[in-house]
Amino acid sequence: MASFQGVEEIPGLYGSLRIEEKVIQQIWADQDFNDLELHTECGKRLIISNPGIWNRAEEGPDFKNASLSIDQLKQEGDIEIHFYSSDWENHGHNRDANYNRVALHVTLFPEAKKRTPCQTMKGVQIPLLVLLPHLRQSLEEHMESIAIENLSAYVAKNTGSLYSRIDQIEVTQKNHELAKERWLKKKQFAQKRLQKSKQEEAFHQCFLEVLGYRRNRAIMSKIGQSHPTQEWKCGAIDPDEVFQSEKSWKLKGLRPANHPRKRLRQYGELWRANPNWIEDLLKINIPFDGNSEGSNRKNLGIHNLKKLWIDEILCGVWGGTRVDTLWVDACLPLLAEVHRRDYFPTWFHWFAGDFPDPLKEVSRSMGIAGHSRAKPFSNGPLQGLLGYCIKKGILG
Repeated sequence: MASFQGVEEIPGLYGSLRIEEKVIQQIWADQDFNDLELHTECGKRLIISNPGIWNRAEEGPDFKNASLSIDQLKQEGDIEIHFYSSDWENHGHNRDANYNRVALHVTLFPEAKKRTPCQTMKGVQIPLLVLLPHLRQSLEEHMESIAIENLSAYVAKNTGSLYSRIDQIEVTQKNHELAKERWLKKKQFAQKRLQKSKQEEAFHQCFLEVLGYRRNRAIMSKIGQSHPTQEWKCGAIDPDEVFQSEKSWKLKGLRPANHPRKRLRQYGELWRANPNWIEDLLKINIPFDGNSEGSNRKNLGIHNLKKLWIDEILCGVWGGTRVDTLWVDACLPLLAEVHRRDYFPTWFHWFAGDFPDPLKEVSRSMGIAGHSRAKPFSNGPLQGLLGYCIKKGILG
């Protein structure tokens, strides 16, 4: 793999992807990995109490003042993050006193050949954690979710600038193709999830992740794995206790409707109202039309399907655009893999979920999405525009 400062190329669904080191840093900051059975490369048990403060400005390690224990020995110090352990020497950290307090070296990839442990300038060996085996998602999923969060923040402040940076002809002509790419990615992610988990657990985990939004998705993912469906189905879960058990929620700036405590309560309400909601979901008859460009909401039966989704599966627990996001991001890609059907037309013409309003404004101006009460926004055109912005790096 070709590498350069702070960037690594990895295989992706549509060719190679450039992953920046800050993506690994974001994963560490969010603790977006399975931390239940962590061990250093030399086999010692690792528990992370505090990942540290992200150092975005000063010289020195990526995270300051972390707390952890290795084989029950509590330690406090800094965290340095790289692609490979060899980057420690390549970046000269072994000759830099700023890195003398590093308590843990975190790398994304293992080295092809076994190496001697890295050392500080004082000659102290540094424990190593390789993160890749512990990720809950593929690297491509992590990159996409981080890019979407950055894009959402950008378009909220720069609608006019966003419009000027888009090639309107390219987006208009290739919108359907761009949307198809995003659908195929979501199907691929769904396939990988189903390979790792049983069907019911896959729907359960993905559902919770979507309820967490980007900001709290990692914690919701952890909850989904720690508390399987049977615990929710038999009523053994107290959503308030689950919320209180996690200490790293990101709550600043959240609207009350999106608070994770409320979302967990709603999820518990769903299980009480319909303990068999996943089984019922799997039995839904989704109209199939292989021609997405020639189909529409009427001949796909989308209005009736949405009513069934809200009233009989979700039992009216959620409303608004959240029910659409749960359908297009959590459920439909999984259903397509389980049923082995290409539900792209239904996904494309479904109602738009939680997209940033400025993105809708741009799509309306370009004439690529619905824009009236009689013709509300569709998911596909907005997904295509979103895919274009991510591919072009329009993130501010």
